[in-house]
Amino acid sequence: MLITVLGPDGTGKTTLAKLIEERYSNIEYIYFGNNIDSRKYKYFSKFLYSQKSGKLNTLLKYFFIFINDLYYYRLARNKHIISDRCPIDKYIGTVIKKDKYRNLFHKFSLKLFPNPDFVILLEGDADIIYLRKEEILVSTIINYISLYKKYIQSENIEFYTIDTTKNNIQETFNLASKQIEKLLSER
Repeated sequence: MLITVLGPDGTGKTTLAKLIEERYSNIEYIYFGNNIDSRKYKYFSKFLYSQKSGKLNTLLKYFFIFINDLYYYRLARNKHIISDRCPIDKYIGTVIKKDKYRNLFHKFSLKLFPNPDFVILLEGDADIIYLRKEEILVSTIINYISLYKKYIQSENIEFYTIDTTKNNIQETFNLASKQIEKLLSER
């Protein structure tokens, strides 16, 4: 089973996903974001960590990351995984940035990956979220949350929303844990 934590930067995705891994010995943490150093690679790790530049190396990097992501998605068929981000996040990012070519790539890759079994969507007051990291504009935070919800609902993915600006990390963890325990008892 693949449980994915989604939300704009500053909502606490990584913190929550790692706390879940610590609490549940039968759930493995995987990071699917853009920070290459934070990712686990089953294949091509030497190349991916080398961070070579150039168009061919960039193309190879995307292809190798795709293969690794597919490996972990397949692993989730037999194992419980909590992921920090997923290909949905990359696709939504290209919609927001209006990056036509990467959007096509990520839209195509979404067709090859199964949807997560469950999404924990972190949201909240965009002004408060902005102040946590000051990385993306308030309007962009609002746009991310809206697009996540629209995509998740259009794909009929089961999800649970937690407002991390009204709940501290412990309360957020407790709310997420209740959902996870329910999921684990059903499977």
